Amino acid sequence: MLNAHTPPAHGGLSRSSGCAAAHTRLPFAARPLLSSRDLDEAQVQLNSHIEERRLQPCGHGATDIHFTLQALPQLKLFGAGFGREVRVSSSPLTCWHGILPLRGAVSSRPDGQQAGAGELLMFTPGHAVDVIWHEGTQAIVLALDVSLLFDHLQHHHQTEVARLPAQAQLIGGQHPALASLGNLLRLVDGETGSPSGLLATPTGQLHLQHLFCENLLHLIPSLSTLPQRSLLPGTVKRVVDFIHAHLDQPLCISQLVSISGASRRSLEQAFRHSLGTSPQRYIHNCRLRAIRELLLRHHPGELQLCDLAFRWGFTQPSHFTSAYKQAFGELPSQTLARRS
Repeated sequence: MLNAHTPPAHGGLSRSSGCAAAHTRLPFAARPLLSSRDLDEAQVQLNSHIEERRLQPCGHGATDIHFTLQALPQLKLFGAGFGREVRVSSSPLTCWHGILPLRGAVSSRPDGQQAGAGELLMFTPGHAVDVIWHEGTQAIVLALDVSLLFDHLQHHHQTEVARLPAQAQLIGGQHPALASLGNLLRLVDGETGSPSGLLATPTGQLHLQHLFCENLLHLIPSLSTLPQRSLLPGTVKRVVDFIHAHLDQPLCISQLVSISGASRRSLEQAFRHSLGTSPQRYIHNCRLRAIRELLLRHHPGELQLCDLAFRWGFTQPSHFTSAYKQAFGELPSQTLARRS
């Protein structure tokens, strides 16, 4: 269990309380990102690796900023420490965002939730970050792509998730899944910088990312209780399985009605009851996620966005771009540029 008195593993992940953060080794120290006293410099550096953040000083004293970063393809793990009190804010998120203090505390505004050492403050996609890092706080910050969790649910649980309400959730130190999260973080910390370890291969990184997704399902109750595809009503399951088998082919509602053996009205009602959406919207969302997965695996110049959009059923490039940005909070070209 993560708590304020557990000895650090591998010389890192210190959890002792107090304000001597600047003198304690941050996790992922083999991947230093920044050591500075300039908040503007820190903001620029941070925003080059994560969605836009604004840093504002609160109170007086030396800033003493330290960042480390272990970056996986769709998951970023930061070690972060501020010597003085700092307010960190953002626009609505397009990722899962977690803050796990190792010492000190982080408070969420305006709801007043406060995560101390060994507690987790988790923000769902769509929620804006607005938190106070109290003086001397050190924490691990997680940023997990929405598409990674969708992919994990679809391929490992045969489950589809509707958009969750935007919320900030405080997960107490006694939550059993936090012990697993701590173990995962210690594993990554110990492997960081190793030229031949788990993080040195794409396969190892992929499996570690999915372990973090599985842990998230246990941390967030509304995710861990999602219906599995195998448990969907027969009418819906037949259609869902057909959709996934023919996702890159033209699909029309009359075809799905025929597959289901039900009337169009009954099929649409069954989809809304089981998956919270219509068959057409379900196909639309699945295709957008499939395109995003392709973009994340290729470099700029390897794909033509217009051709890709047309192949997946978007006849108007402008409509595709608009739908993609609405779903993921960034343009397709921005997703593709992540691999540059």
